[in-house]
Amino acid sequence: MSARPTRKPHALVLSRNYPNPEFPTLGLWAERMVAAAAPIADCTVVAPVPWTPPLLPHADSQRYRRVPRHRHAASGPVHHPRVLIPPGHRFHAHDARLQFPMIRRAVLDIHRIRPIDLIHAHLIYPDGVMAARLGAELGVPVITTEHALWQPWLDQWPAIRRQVLEAARQISTITVVSAAMERSVREVLGTGARVERLPNLVDDTVFRLPHPDERRDPNQLLFVGAVRHVKGLDVLVRALPSLVTQRPALRLVVIGEAFYGQWRRDEADVRRLCQEVGVADRVDFVGRRSSAAVAEAMRTSALLVVPSRRESFSAVAIEALASGTPVVATRCGGPEEFLSEATGGLVPVEDPAALAEAIGRVLAAPERFDLTALRQTAIDSYGMASGTTRIGTLYHPLLTGDAESNTR
Repeated sequence: MSARPTRKPHALVLSRNYPNPEFPTLGLWAERMVAAAAPIADCTVVAPVPWTPPLLPHADSQRYRRVPRHRHAASGPVHHPRVLIPPGHRFHAHDARLQFPMIRRAVLDIHRIRPIDLIHAHLIYPDGVMAARLGAELGVPVITTEHALWQPWLDQWPAIRRQVLEAARQISTITVVSAAMERSVREVLGTGARVERLPNLVDDTVFRLPHPDERRDPNQLLFVGAVRHVKGLDVLVRALPSLVTQRPALRLVVIGEAFYGQWRRDEADVRRLCQEVGVADRVDFVGRRSSAAVAEAMRTSALLVVPSRRESFSAVAIEALASGTPVVATRCGGPEEFLSEATGGLVPVEDPAALAEAIGRVLAAPERFDLTALRQTAIDSYGMASGTTRIGTLYHPLLTGDAESNTR
């Protein structure tokens, strides 16, 4: 008589940053972790969508209303409950309190249909704070994955800091995407906190080496990301004039969508800067693109530039390496963990001259980069198979009761 197959555990993933039909690139990092977890757990995603009162409309209210409340994605069911999010940041410290009733209702409905065995939240606030309360109510372990640096944010919001410290006592494991992120978390929680590394992942089936008939453009630079001040696109624009002097055919392709109002203002500032420094005809803002289109751009560009002021990881840098594309980045946190001169170059933050020099070195000697070696750097530690192994190592002791007490 054959043995009965073991039921896969049911993981509830809570992430306000998660792709949907209106915002398909929002929180791709969370979606990839769900895909990596699929071999070891059945995942149900709860990805709340902002709702604002009619008298206080949000700039993207119409787009949010078009997001379906329930849908089935490749990795499993995804629920988009509406949650109250007042405009601006004035009530930021109340986000968890305002959203919790709607999130709790959605999670309890899911739990009644199939009991939840584990909750995995992305970002400590408000998702992790709410997950801690839900985990205590349902009697299940909670994991959070941190994608944004906690400092100086929590110093600026003491009310949120108090909520985070309270929630941390109920969270079994806090995972972080990089060493920079781990340092930031431990500054708040102390050295005794249970913190594990769970880096972002690259979809290595989409981001691949070029086909023989695909040709790189030796004069095309690529920037991928939200056009916001922290991403440092303005620094790259200031580096372009000296590069154009050396390479008259040089141009920059900018892929990314400004999701929110402040980001749109940041993009407008960068466009004005392009005019001021005389490179407007060299910069092509192409907006949002699918993952497949981003991958193609990476395969056909000379290099990717990450000029950020701060990064907890930099998923786009890993995507470029998986495509065999060199990366020049700033020493802004996360990228230093896996980038070096061998993969392109690292320069100080806020230094257009150093950025231009590093870009020039890569463009002048593309033959020194081994495409296969660049890809292997990405896949060995950040490929989907690596992610499945890491997530399994995290989930297993919590689901089997082998983990230590989650009391901090």
